[in-house]
Amino acid sequence: MLSNEQKNVYLIIYNATMIARSLGKTFEDQKDLLKKFKKTVFNEVEQLTDKMDKHSLSEEAIINSIKKLKNTYNVSFGQAQKPINVLLKYHYYLYHTDNKTILEVLHCPLDSVVLKRLGYRSYNMLFLTDIEYDTYISLQNKIKKIAPYNYRLYFDRAWDEKHLKDESLI
Repeated sequence: MLSNEQKNVYLIIYNATMIARSLGKTFEDQKDLLKKFKKTVFNEVEQLTDKMDKHSLSEEAIINSIKKLKNTYNVSFGQAQKPINVLLKYHYYLYHTDNKTILEVLHCPLDSVVLKRLGYRSYNMLFLTDIEYDTYISLQNKIKKIAPYNYRLYFDRAWDEKHLKDESLI
């Protein structure tokens, strides 16, 4: 079970990653639906982080949570994956950084920065709204092949570290 403090931190992360901005166009004039989406995200993340804490998290569980969001709220797979993957990423970094078994099942959160690093620029843009299951799996497989130690999360971590260096924080 996530504590209230953990939920608060994850809400800050959720808001900072501008997930709601991406979904804002999808849920235009449906603020109640956006609120329900957020509540469902937190319910799914709570179940997934519980599995992570018990060392039983699987890729199948992650994919099923993403599918549930996609199907329940009629959003793209790309839109549904971002909050799940972002919040799992931070839970891992806060509580499980030495657990390579968990690291093996985590996916890299896809966003415009990651897509750009994968070669999707203005001439061949790919947006989160365009990403469905097959494309998502293909992108995660591509990330795994080029990420340090084949850990998908490390593909994103390299950008995080560069950003911290650019800001003279490390």
